[in-house]
This record gives sequence, C-alpha cells and structure tokens, in this order.
Amino acid sequence: MEQINTLLEKYNNFKDAQIRSIQPLSDTSKVLTIVVQDDDGEDLNTVKIEFNNITNSQILDNSVLSYMDTGFGISIIKEHDLYGFALGQGTAMLHVLNAPLFIVASDIKIEEK
Repeated sequence: MEQINTLLEKYNNFKDAQIRSIQPLSDTSKVLTIVVQDDDGEDLNTVKIEFNNITNSQILDNSVLSYMDTGFGISIIKEHDLYGFALGQGTAMLHVLNAPLFIVASDIKIEEK
C-alpha cells in the first residue's frame, strides 16, 4: 500500500488526469491506463494499473472514459485484503462501491512510463 500512496501523492491523486482505457486480460483481470497531461494537453506520464482477481466492478465502455470527470482525482484504498479503485476522493470501500466507475480486486500491480 505504501507504493500506492506514494504514487497517488506524486500525481496529486490524478486530479484532472485522463483515463484512457480499461483492457481485459481475462475474466478476472484488467489493466487501467491513466495519463497525466500538461496544461497544453500533452502526455507527460502514463500509469498502468493491473487489477487481478477482480471480485466486483462497474466498468464503462472505453469510448466514454475520456469524458469522465477526474477533477476530484481517484481513490485506491485497501480494506479487508481487497483493493478498491474509484473515481473521486474516498477512504472507504463504501465510497468505491458507490462510484460511477470502480474496480475491487485482491491484487494490483503498478507500472509507470
């Protein structure tokens, strides 16, 4: 969880970042790609978060992801050995499960480019 908190802090919880895609790897694994941009809209950093052993999710079609409001950033929390990803600021799994886009999984991997 320390790596996740460091990542969220480094990118200011991905406020105003763009969610580019959510690609399935299998029925229970997906890769979410988030891009941090500069003021001119140029890509600065790409972060891929791989979710494995997904137990619950509400995933939108890739064609609408770029329209999602990330002005409040994202949340990644750990509760009861599960990781929860959601749009907006939250500190509990209840927030995750009520978000318009969320993923709950038992394992995540992070890759920065």
